[in-house]
Amino acid sequence: MTPDANDLCVFAIKRGTIERRIDPHFYLPKFRKIIKDIQKGRFVRLGDIAQFSKETSDYSEYESGEFKYLEISGVSLGLNKYRTTTVSVSNAPSRAKMKTQDGDIVIALTRPHRGAIAQIKESGVISSTGFSVIRKVVTQIDREWLLFVLLSNLSLQQMLQRSSGGNYPAIIEDEVKRIYIPIVDYSKQLQMAANMRTKAKEFDAQIQTSNSFLNNTLFILERVGLTFDKDNNNLAFAITRSIVEDRIDADYYSPRFVSFRNQIEQSRFPAIPVGEISEKIVSGFAAGKQDQADDLPEDQRVPHLRPFSITPEGELSFETKKYVPKSRLKSEDYCKKNEVIFNNTNSPDLVGKTTVFDSDVLCAASNHMTRITVKEGVNPYYVAAFFNVLLSIGYWKLLCTNFNNQAGVNTDTLKRVKIPLPPKEIQDQIAAELMQRRSQANVLRRQAIKEWADAKAQFEKELLGE
Repeated sequence: MTPDANDLCVFAIKRGTIERRIDPHFYLPKFRKIIKDIQKGRFVRLGDIAQFSKETSDYSEYESGEFKYLEISGVSLGLNKYRTTTVSVSNAPSRAKMKTQDGDIVIALTRPHRGAIAQIKESGVISSTGFSVIRKVVTQIDREWLLFVLLSNLSLQQMLQRSSGGNYPAIIEDEVKRIYIPIVDYSKQLQMAANMRTKAKEFDAQIQTSNSFLNNTLFILERVGLTFDKDNNNLAFAITRSIVEDRIDADYYSPRFVSFRNQIEQSRFPAIPVGEISEKIVSGFAAGKQDQADDLPEDQRVPHLRPFSITPEGELSFETKKYVPKSRLKSEDYCKKNEVIFNNTNSPDLVGKTTVFDSDVLCAASNHMTRITVKEGVNPYYVAAFFNVLLSIGYWKLLCTNFNNQAGVNTDTLKRVKIPLPPKEIQDQIAAELMQRRSQANVLRRQAIKEWADAKAQFEKELLGE
């Protein structure tokens, strides 16, 4: 493995520095520098100021048969934000065991240096056993301040230092307890926490503004002469036998979706099934652990696009990567420029995330992704944009088949979905407006990320007394 620029390949340490382990990674100079900087001032071990919970659940307290579940992927990295999913007791994942309380701090033990750390803000959440749970802190420590300390680079790098494993390092709870925490006066803790809380709110507001440029895709409906009544959610309605298709689920025939489909059929533009605007529709391929190539050199592997490779706003993302070996791939397995990439399997609210593959990076796609090559005269960005409109109104969720806490839209269902197809000129105009919005969003996002990074850097300086 090629070392990081900060990782010296040859270094020496004093015998008195050696702790309970002898792996060179643990004693890398970059880690030793962090420890030395912390030890210039007051410090404690995390385990000396925090009490960790081992409380688990047998689900007996959930009379409804459902509970809120938090898995590691549900925690935003470095932002103290999380998203739970509702799962049934009968289909509970095997790792859904850890009971949490309002105020608990959860720390992901797999790749902990990424910062999947958050404070629980509600009761009754069951978290994965992949989290360590801080239940109590001593009286002279402010809980919110400690959270921001754990999210700081000073703590995250120590977690990486104490992890084991290759591309997916993991840390055990006993090692989490051993990381060093710089200590400042309680009044200073409150001040620092308040400042970070303000900065976090500002960051959230900027990101929401940025996302609004992308999420406000309903302008596309206006361009093609459609409307959708989100407020029309009648629970009691009747339909005629003549409109019943090959499915009998009630939501599919709700007035708002029946009206929406009728508008598409009666639109001034042709209503064309997805299968008829496509040259080719193929799914990617599954790759289990034995088929992955995270440890191979770069020239022997390619990224494997998965659900996290498409953001909720419909952008292609390489922030998180999984790899497959090139040796396994045939030419047709590679994603092609201008293919529409449709996320066919996910949690119900996220099925239907769609993007256009416009990267120069060689990639393959998992079986959770459907690759669509559109015909000449069809703008792939328009198709992806309209698919994301269907996501925003809950239409893909409506079409899903559910299984094992996952949902999916199969290829046959996708082919039958009709979309309005305006002339190429109008498709291009819609695509251009979408790209302009994306550009504006990216400018705002970059500014927000810079300001948040500056706030965290200042927080770390204050921790070290600089």
